[in-house]
Amino acid sequence: MDSKENPSSSAPNAQTPPPDRPLDRWIYHVRWILYPINAGLVLALLVFLARFLYQVALLVLDAPQLVMDENKHIDHDLMIKMVTLLDQAMICSLLIITIMGGHQIYIRRFQDNLYQAGPTWLRTVDTIVLKVKMGLAFTGVSSVMILKDLVSATVVPKEIWLTHVTIHLVFMVSTLMTAIVWRIMHPK
Repeated sequence: MDSKENPSSSAPNAQTPPPDRPLDRWIYHVRWILYPINAGLVLALLVFLARFLYQVALLVLDAPQLVMDENKHIDHDLMIKMVTLLDQAMICSLLIITIMGGHQIYIRRFQDNLYQAGPTWLRTVDTIVLKVKMGLAFTGVSSVMILKDLVSATVVPKEIWLTHVTIHLVFMVSTLMTAIVWRIMHPK
């Protein structure tokens, strides 16, 4: 009997695959549910883009007043508008990280040409790396919220400010702990 007739003869130590169970196959294919969820996140990103462009247009229309007026209140308004745009940009980046990273990990790998042309972090992404990147994005967004509190023309109540600082610290600590776990699991 040759090896074509008996596949186990060519690999005597090969393990037999587990039996094919329909429920296992079904659970494996459930990951495709993330496709419409990612599509919804892309639509949300487009809505965010429209709002961002609207706010940039308002900023440009207000530019002559913001540049010519020497009022300190105007400087605060300009700074808050800029910090708000920064906040929106960071949230959009978080959406991109979530969409691309989740697709790469859970649904399917991007094609080789897309994979090579894409961002370098996408080549080494796993669930922990994705969590660290998202944690850093959340930390960035929370730091922008604190910055908005600090430069606000109106006084931010102490309780709100402390809540924002606490949230920021929780994001920082949890991201740091996740990064430490990743480093322990992937020693150089």
